[in-house]
Amino acid sequence: LLLLFAFSVGGMLNYLGISAFLRISDAAFLNLSLLTGDAWAVLYSVYAEHIYPPGTFYVALVITVTGVLIYETAPSPVTDNKVEERPEVLGEIQLVENVDADTDTEREVSTTVQEGRVFV
Repeated sequence: LLLLFAFSVGGMLNYLGISAFLRISDAAFLNLSLLTGDAWAVLYSVYAEHIYPPGTFYVALVITVTGVLIYETAPSPVTDNKVEERPEVLGEIQLVENVDADTDTEREVSTTVQEGRVFV
């Protein structure tokens, strides 16, 4: 039961951490960072267990680290997380609605905006 609780808490912390990371950066960098996580496992297996990976692992690691370096040298595609404020719309709004598609007759609907609400 304790292991189930630890697994649940670990999963929750994982998802909270990923969502916090995605507020700061974007998904491409997250994926590149997750790919470099295998390097830590290989370091453990080499130093603690004396098991060495094949040469293709080092080629893949170099490609992954190169991708991270190239990604980090470019300007960030993530803009400010500030919400753009739009000016309030006040006054009359004219809407045009198609009534009959065959005859193309249109009727105008007048709406008024008051205190953020739209009245037709």
